[in-house]
Amino acid sequence: MASYNQTWFSIVGFRTTLPLQLCAFSALLLVYIFSLLANMLTITIIMLHQHLQTPMYFFLRNLAILDICLSSSTVPKLLYIFVSGDESISFGGCIFQLYFYVSVGSAAFYNLALLSIDRYIAICHPLRYNTLLPIPRCRKLVAFAWVFGFLEFIPLVIVISQLDWCSSNVAIDHFFCDGSTLLRLSCSDTALVENLFFGLASFTILGSFLPTFSSYCSIIATVLRVSSSTGRRRMFSTCSSHFIAVSINYGCCIFIYVRQAGKNSTTHEKTVAIFNSILGPLVQPLIYTLRNQAVLKGLKKTIAPYLNI
Repeated sequence: MASYNQTWFSIVGFRTTLPLQLCAFSALLLVYIFSLLANMLTITIIMLHQHLQTPMYFFLRNLAILDICLSSSTVPKLLYIFVSGDESISFGGCIFQLYFYVSVGSAAFYNLALLSIDRYIAICHPLRYNTLLPIPRCRKLVAFAWVFGFLEFIPLVIVISQLDWCSSNVAIDHFFCDGSTLLRLSCSDTALVENLFFGLASFTILGSFLPTFSSYCSIIATVLRVSSSTGRRRMFSTCSSHFIAVSINYGCCIFIYVRQAGKNSTTHEKTVAIFNSILGPLVQPLIYTLRNQAVLKGLKKTIAPYLNI
C-alpha cells in the first residue's frame, strides 16, 4: 500500500443533512459568540476594578483568555465548514490546529491547578495569603504555565508530522484535528507515538489534578472544622463553583486522553470533546465569575453610567 507523508485532510465529523447542518451552524455560532462575550466581559470587569486585583481574579482572567483561545482553536474552522461545505484542511493547518489545541489545553490545566492552590491558601492559611501569593509571583506562575504548556507538546507534534498516511486525502471522523484520531488514521507504526501521547497527556492532566485534588481535600477538611454554619456555607459557596468547573474539565479530558489512543469509540470522543472545547468555554465564565458577587458588583459599576443608575 502506498504511503504519504504530505497530504490533505478532510474533517467529516459533523456530516449531516442540510436542515440539520443549518441548525447546527446557528447553534454553534450562538454558543461561540456568547462564549467570546462572556469571557471578554470577565476580562474587562476584572481589569477595570481595583477590588478585583487579587490573585484569584488574576487567575480567573487568565483562564478566560485561555477559554477564548481554546474555543477559537476549533470553532471558526467548523463554522467555515458548515457555511462553505469545504471540509478540507491542509497538512500544515491540521498540525498547527492540533498543536495550538493541546498547548492551550495544557496551559489551562496548569491554571486550574494554580486557582485551586489559591483557594487552598485563602481558606486554609488566610493570614499568609498576601505573603504566599503576591501578584508578581502570580504573574511568574502564569507565565510558566503558558510557556511550559506551549513547549511540552512540541516533540509529540513533530513526531506526528513525520508519520505516513495511507491516502493523499485522509478523512478525519472528528470536528477538529485531534491527536488520538490522527494516530488511528496513520499507516505508520504508531505504538511509540501513542505511548508518547499517553505519557504527555497523563503528565499534564494528572500532574495538575493531584495538587488540585489535594487542595480541595484540605479545603473541605478546613471548612468542616468551622463551627459556624454561616461560615461553612460561605466557604462552600466560594469553592463549589470552582469544584464543578474543575470536575467537568478533568472528567472530560481524562476520558479522552488518559488512555492509549484508540481505546474509546470516536463517537464518544466527539461527544465529550464538544463539552470540553465548545461548551466548556461558555459555561466556565458563568460558573466562575458571573455567579461571583464581587464580579457582579464590578459589572453593575461598569454599566451604571450607561443606564443612569
